[in-house]
Amino acid sequence: MKFIEEPTQCPCCEYPLEKVNDQLFCRNSACSAQISKKIEHFSKVLGIKGMGPKTVEKLNLQELSEIFYLDRDETISLLGEKVATKLLDEIERAKVSTLATVLESFSIPLVGGTASKKIAAVVNDIDEITQETCKQAGLGDKVTQNLLNWV
Repeated sequence: MKFIEEPTQCPCCEYPLEKVNDQLFCRNSACSAQISKKIEHFSKVLGIKGMGPKTVEKLNLQELSEIFYLDRDETISLLGEKVATKLLDEIERAKVSTLATVLESFSIPLVGGTASKKIAAVVNDIDEITQETCKQAGLGDKVTQNLLNWV
């Protein structure tokens, strides 16, 4: 019988891995694999079609906010006119997303669709998220702490 040796470093960025409940995690916020997956999740939740792994790689995106500041000419040169035009139209449509959808898109641990809808029913703006508003929304302690740390 062969044993598989447990990795100690992230295969993408070589940052030391942390073991939590028999799962390994890279805690490097600058890890390109994590950034790519966060951008893909953000785009999927906001309904931006066409922002898959290859597109994220071609556009060399490093932060979520960069999606909304893509240069039209540069995007066309990287993706081609038809694909770029469709993608930029999708991004424009995403700019009018609800607060609940936007919160869900940020990949905040334990803050998915349900928690996002609960807090969005109590507040109108991200700046209004506090311990008290989280309690009013009926969010648990861990969800509240993650949301407040993110804010």
